[in-house]
Amino acid sequence: MEPWGIAVICLIIIIFFYASFCLICVAIANEKLFGVRGEDPHNPIYLRYEDYEDWMERKPYMCGYYGKAINGYIYSDKNFKDYKGFIILSHGFFGTHVQYLFDIAMLAKKGYQVLAYDQFGVGISEGRSQQALATGIYVLENVIADVEKKDINHGLNLYLYGHSWGGYCVVGAMRNHPEIKGVIARSAPMGPGIAGKDLMKTFAPKLYPFISQLIRFSSFLILGFRYSIKAKRGFKNKTSPVLLIQAKNDPMVPYCHSLAKYCEDHKKENVQISVTDKGLHNSLLVEEDQNQYRTWVKEYKEIEKIADEKEKTRMEEKFIASLDRVHSYHYDEDVSKEIIDFLEETKK
Repeated sequence: MEPWGIAVICLIIIIFFYASFCLICVAIANEKLFGVRGEDPHNPIYLRYEDYEDWMERKPYMCGYYGKAINGYIYSDKNFKDYKGFIILSHGFFGTHVQYLFDIAMLAKKGYQVLAYDQFGVGISEGRSQQALATGIYVLENVIADVEKKDINHGLNLYLYGHSWGGYCVVGAMRNHPEIKGVIARSAPMGPGIAGKDLMKTFAPKLYPFISQLIRFSSFLILGFRYSIKAKRGFKNKTSPVLLIQAKNDPMVPYCHSLAKYCEDHKKENVQISVTDKGLHNSLLVEEDQNQYRTWVKEYKEIEKIADEKEKTRMEEKFIASLDRVHSYHYDEDVSKEIIDFLEETKK
């Protein structure tokens, strides 16, 4: 065989093994992230429903998704009788809808009912695993159809609200629903391929440079077309107003790969964009409080390492007694005002 022929064969072999290595790495990462059930973090620091029970109430909600139950609650302020609208909230990754009681409380206080459910394979919803990012879009489509069919919103204007994974879901799911009065998406990624690449860069920084070129392609091969859809599919709906909120220093959904940046480059008449310099991955919560949360989590993890059970219990009780969750977390005034103003404007 000619030398050039041997070189070509060697190159093909190298490419094959490199592509296979990338595919295996992405498959393992996808399984670790989505091949498990989603739960809230094991710490007492995040907000709970009991923190708001003096003024907030909730009623159970359930709908089906391929024979599995999607469960959640409809939250509202006890002091309201005439609600301004009905908001369906789609939560983000690394937790259940409970992680969004901060958002729910803000919306409920302003007179909105909020249906917050757990994604497939998360929290109180059924499902062996979270399956895929795109599963969230298909589940939300089911929830919208269920709410409308059963008139669960009692004729109130219907809105969608999501953050991170949920932001991707609400925009993707609005495609066939021009009746939606407004869609709010905070820190929304474009789709599974880009989001997977960003997550790999964050959680596997040493491996990332070696496989970065084939992450998106590998992701498509693993997920297939059905689970590789992008949020921009939702923009076929040119009727429903959309508010996209994004921080430029977001470490989880980089501004350059966000849905907000996409819409800055590809103008949409029904889309409003709000980009802030600061805010990290949750610009509704002031940065100082986000940092304080992380500090408290580290402190609690150190307590959990204590070997003596009696001492650990004493320290846990002392730590929990020192927490004032509701008053420890503060809304960013500009971001919260933008959200409420958007809802007020679109209800007209």
